[in-house]
Amino acid sequence: MTLVRLTIRPWEPVDVDDVELLDLQRQGLVYTDDSVLYANFYMYDGGPPADVFGLTVKVAKSAVVLVGPTSDGISHIATGAYGWAWGEEHRDGPGTYLAEWDAVDSSSTAVHASETITFEAS
Repeated sequence: MTLVRLTIRPWEPVDVDDVELLDLQRQGLVYTDDSVLYANFYMYDGGPPADVFGLTVKVAKSAVVLVGPTSDGISHIATGAYGWAWGEEHRDGPGTYLAEWDAVDSSSTAVHASETITFEAS
């Protein structure tokens, strides 16, 4: 269990488990300096969600790898759905980042997901 403060009731700390925490973070309801990166995998394009195995995440900026590939900290949220808390310590200021997820599916076929993320200076 993790004690968190929610944006909707910041005066009242709440105990949540890992799945609840990721769900609340996805909804933007938790005060945190971390961003959560999400990856969803499916049996086939447009098909039902499917779990994968050996999942890793890698984050790079300007082709310089800042994280990974690593499986540390990846949470299994639901069938085919995964999240990873991307903290300030794994960032290098404003710019464009590439998050890449690699795994194998139930038929031992390599699967890949990627997302480009842009941070702007405040």
